[in-house]
Amino acid sequence: MVYSHRLFVLTAAVALSAVALANDPDKSMTQGEDSPAVQKLKESLPSSSGFKVDSVRQGSDGVSCINYRVDSDMGNETKAHAVVDGDKVLRSTSRSRDFEKAWNTKCVAANK
Repeated sequence: MVYSHRLFVLTAAVALSAVALANDPDKSMTQGEDSPAVQKLKESLPSSSGFKVDSVRQGSDGVSCINYRVDSDMGNETKAHAVVDGDKVLRSTSRSRDFEKAWNTKCVAANK
């Protein structure tokens, strides 16, 4: 009897925690493929052939973190990341320190 009571309490606690995390306003918001940030990214690409969005997250500061794919010149699919802050688009394929810094501070650190 005690075991089933503990199992019920544990299940209820997990369910309440999930609800609390889902409603946490500090967590990043998910956007769709038709968001302005995705459109900015798509406009900045040299070629949007095979463009697909895997995920988009917008932080409370309005910065969007995007995981996406495009077809390369060789016909292979390339996975990439982008940080969109207003009109500024930084892409992982540019191999810039600005992208690396923005991704680590705005996207990686924001999810911890």
